[in-house]
Amino acid sequence: MKKILTLLIGLFFWVSVYAQQDSTLWKPTLNVGLRSYFMRTSYWEDYKNDYAWGQMARIAFTSKLPHHFQVQAEYLGFLNILSSDLSVFDSRVSNLNRYEVGLFDVNHLDKTVFGKIGNLHLDYLRDNFQASLGRIEINSPFINAQDGRLSPTYVEGLNWNLRVNPRISFAQHLITGISPRSTGNWFDLGESIGMYPVGRDENGQGSDYSGNTRSDFINILDLKFRLNSASSLILNHTLVNNIYSAYLAQWDKNWELPNSSFQWITGLQTTIQHGIGNGGNEDIALRYKNPEDFHWILSGRIGIKSEKSLWHINYTKMQGEGRYLSPREWGKDPFYTFIPRERNEGLGQVDALSTYFQHAFPKKSLQLYSYMGMYFLPDPADATKNKYAMPSYAQANLGLRYNPKKWIEGLNLHLILMGKTALNQQDLRPAWVYNKVNLFHTNLILNYTFPGN
Repeated sequence: MKKILTLLIGLFFWVSVYAQQDSTLWKPTLNVGLRSYFMRTSYWEDYKNDYAWGQMARIAFTSKLPHHFQVQAEYLGFLNILSSDLSVFDSRVSNLNRYEVGLFDVNHLDKTVFGKIGNLHLDYLRDNFQASLGRIEINSPFINAQDGRLSPTYVEGLNWNLRVNPRISFAQHLITGISPRSTGNWFDLGESIGMYPVGRDENGQGSDYSGNTRSDFINILDLKFRLNSASSLILNHTLVNNIYSAYLAQWDKNWELPNSSFQWITGLQTTIQHGIGNGGNEDIALRYKNPEDFHWILSGRIGIKSEKSLWHINYTKMQGEGRYLSPREWGKDPFYTFIPRERNEGLGQVDALSTYFQHAFPKKSLQLYSYMGMYFLPDPADATKNKYAMPSYAQANLGLRYNPKKWIEGLNLHLILMGKTALNQQDLRPAWVYNKVNLFHTNLILNYTFPGN
């Protein structure tokens, strides 16, 4: 990781010196943006309520170089404007807050101000081939930006993309380091696993893999087919050294309806994941994943869309041996039934049903959307199938996006209201409620990009 950073810093220094001889070379395009984020969580019963207001400022530049090269760099600064005491446990549950801490550095909640390097990479750009070396954003099924706080997740390594023809493209990501969302530093891969809540091991004891996990690299292969103008196929293989191997296939197709402006949409996704190596550590008590874990996940979608509206219903079935695990520090679930603010990672079996509706009002620069879902999970008392002791639950999100471009160019507003409830309210333990169900969660996000960037 340090070798790549040293190489990039040296390259930036060389370019700046060389540019003094050619003023047409070093003319970066600047981009400055702000994100202000307010979050609040309250419970139906007497649990610890929390709130937080965080601010992020981002400055980035891009500069073209000779011979089809390009450099990009980015720095992000963060500020805790106002918050409840996020370092205090709930009186009945010895766990920290789960949601609001994500606006800041989860490893250093005492920091009011902090910053980090985001993107810092050298690109090679041709019509049918692109490659990047350094620190970059990523969007793959299991490793992704999960940009639901003040900044996304970044990875460090090499990625390239080859467009074989207009219908076929192939990409590879080789990752050796990562800066998870809600952290202020860069880490080795194994070091990053366990920064978010670790849940329980298979014996029901608190997991001890944080700081004890070894994984040297991630290799991701993506093959994308544009079957025709209305359908696509994605094939993905994600190999996390010493942890797991996962295969995903996803087919999506739109169907024209005769004499109608509407289209049917369908999707089918299959995933297989199994453990490899020693699961992160030879000591069973310290490992992240049981190498004998094996899961298959089937997810489907059907819906309808028009120019302004979109509706779909989704179903996911997870089955297998052990627990389906993928570090929460690295990305959100890829399944069709995923709803923001919760995941189905850490479980042995899942039956999930969700629906989504969206409608746009273009003249008002307004979009409304909603999610609803029901998730049937293993008994939260069974640590072998339920890592985080999550009860079966129902979730609903109501969202609004507004872009007042007629008044303030570059500003957009995003409001998210979320509620979750346990499907079975009997015999709920406090540890099954706090951070999980029977709560109401509010997010208000303001993004501003300075005009001219």
